[in-house]
Amino acid sequence: MTVFSIISAAIVAIGTGYSIYLVYHNKDKLTNLSGIMISMVIAVITGLLSGSITGILSGEMFLVVGVSMIIGFVIGFLAGHPVGILAILMGSISGLMGGIIGAILGVFIQFINPTILLGILLGFYVVIIGFVIAFIFVETNNKFTLDTEELSPFAIIAGGVVIVSLFLFMYSSDMVKIPGKNDSAQAQTQVNQDASGSTADKTEVDVTKESTPKIKMQVTNKGYTPNVLRVKKGVPVELEIENPGNNSCFSTFMMPDFNLNNINLKTGTTKLTFTPDKTGEYTFSCGMKMYKGTVIVE
Repeated sequence: MTVFSIISAAIVAIGTGYSIYLVYHNKDKLTNLSGIMISMVIAVITGLLSGSITGILSGEMFLVVGVSMIIGFVIGFLAGHPVGILAILMGSISGLMGGIIGAILGVFIQFINPTILLGILLGFYVVIIGFVIAFIFVETNNKFTLDTEELSPFAIIAGGVVIVSLFLFMYSSDMVKIPGKNDSAQAQTQVNQDASGSTADKTEVDVTKESTPKIKMQVTNKGYTPNVLRVKKGVPVELEIENPGNNSCFSTFMMPDFNLNNINLKTGTTKLTFTPDKTGEYTFSCGMKMYKGTVIVE
């Protein structure tokens, strides 16, 4: 997934960079209205996809939203800069909004199927940025023409039907795992358990005196066991997580302070390694952050 995200980011960088270059190169030939629309489209589609990629790789909502907003704002500013202040304003706002939506989408995509949905978003990006580049060529060069009547609306409708059919197929198959009513009910059950005090009891394991510490952790219907890990600073820890079933919430494991982000837990045993490089107390959790535990580094 990381490789595909990097490839997607490279495609976005090339497509967006080239389209902005065309705006700068043809700034004297573009009308204000054209420049405004171009800057808005470039900013919103780039912010959307870059936010999604960042969200998938990170999973931390606050950081991802901030980074995506900055990316969208900068792209909108650059795309509108050659045209004028109104283009800068509209492009920057569009970039901010696209970045926010993309960040939210990216964080939640990790619970579904990041490869499939990121591929669909990337396809939309390629089509839209392709139209932007074609529009710039048509507007600034008399040698190029584009007859929109040749673009049959029935073909677009047919494409939309195909995409909707694809989503329905994925929804009804095992290709994706979509958080829905079952997850909401599970989350509510966990909240009720928290309120009634029937959550998993704190269970602690101390490996601070071991030279090659190994911790075996189990996933239960109440949380992680053990859920308090006492470790030594600078000593790598091997973590074996036993997941008895394909639980939609537990399918993702996160320990962001030690670079374990959006780890997909398969049914059975998943082995992970982390090195606690700073003392203090840190949190690990499932993807929805409903089930949590603590790492104490001494």
